[in-house]
Amino acid sequence: MKALKEILDGQIEKMKPAKFYRFQIFTKSEEKKNTVGMAYLKEGQTIYTLRLWTFLEDKFFLLPSKDDSTKYLIMTREPNKSPSSKNKYFWNIIGNAKADSAQGVIELNFDLLEKKIYMNIFPEESATPYGQPVPEGAQEAA
Repeated sequence: MKALKEILDGQIEKMKPAKFYRFQIFTKSEEKKNTVGMAYLKEGQTIYTLRLWTFLEDKFFLLPSKDDSTKYLIMTREPNKSPSSKNKYFWNIIGNAKADSAQGVIELNFDLLEKKIYMNIFPEESATPYGQPVPEGAQEAA
């Protein structure tokens, strides 16, 4: 009986909606700070999903470095259509990032964009402000 209860408790836990954290992505100049997108992090995950408002149809991923906790890779992914492959996606490196804890940001450096873009390291109060749902693409585990 105990094993059945553990199995049922595990299934109930899986059915609970996942908790997400939302982080502001912005540019800044001497005069002002402009929000240019949002990043999402699913509780228990280490890969951020980035949504830039300039590229509404595209998702980017921020993966922490295994060697240095202040460094990240910015990546895209595309489905692997090969039925014999073990990997579900092809991952493409399109930039890098570095955390600046003194400023409270991660500086994002895209290979093709010259302007400095930053991500706040502190999540917003709500991942779903004004009742808006977490974007569908952010809900997929990377």
